[in-house]
Formats: sequence, C-alpha cells, structure tokens
Amino acid sequence: MLSRFISVTSKQIYGYNKAILSLNNSCFYTTTVKNYNNITEIEKLRKRLLYQSKERGMLENDLLLGSFATKNINILSEKHLQEYDLLLQQPDPDIFNWALSKTEVPEEFNTELLKLLQYHCKNNPLGYNLDK
Repeated sequence: MLSRFISVTSKQIYGYNKAILSLNNSCFYTTTVKNYNNITEIEKLRKRLLYQSKERGMLENDLLLGSFATKNINILSEKHLQEYDLLLQQPDPDIFNWALSKTEVPEEFNTELLKLLQYHCKNNPLGYNLDK
C-alpha cells in the first residue's frame, strides 16, 4: 500500500549516481555512490601507487613515500608513474637508502623520478616547522 506513495529515482550528477527516495514528491533521503565504471587505467594506477606508498611495512618509507605520493601523484606523467611502480616493487631498505642517498643507486633506478623523490626527502617532506 505504501509503495504507491514512494518513488525511487536515480540521477547522474558530476559523475556520481544519486539515489533519491521520495514520498509524495518530497525528498526525504539521498545517498551518493561514486560511479567507478568510467575510471581510466591511469587513474587506477595512481590510486594503487598512492595506497602502496602509504602502506609499505616500514614506517620510514610509509612517511617519506606517502608524503611524496600525496603531493605529486596527480602531476606525474605516465612514464614517471611506470618508473614509480617499478621502484615500489623493490625492498623497503633499498628504497629508503636510495631516497636518502645513503647508498649507490643502480643504473636502472637512477631516473628523474628518483631524483624528484630524493629532492622531496631532503626538503622537509613531513612539513615540520623547523624554525622553533
């Protein structure tokens, strides 16, 4: 009986699917669900790399790589993203030592992206106020 008065509509607004439940033409509940069907492969790669940067298993790398990815992942080119993906597949102690220039970087990882990461690590990557 109540179903005569309730209607459910769905609208696409700014890439989101909005489900709107109405009672007698008065909206009383809405929910928003992101439509992930239209996400590109490069966006999927960015999301995966961002997650992998923050969840490394070594706290130091979580902080350094996580802050680097948060600041730069959306502006990196596809070539740099591929280099970053390859870098993240390496063991944590190696990445840490290369990022802080503590050990010699192998030729295949001595890229422009690693230089960006090294620059990030040398320039207060966590944003602490060092003037105090």
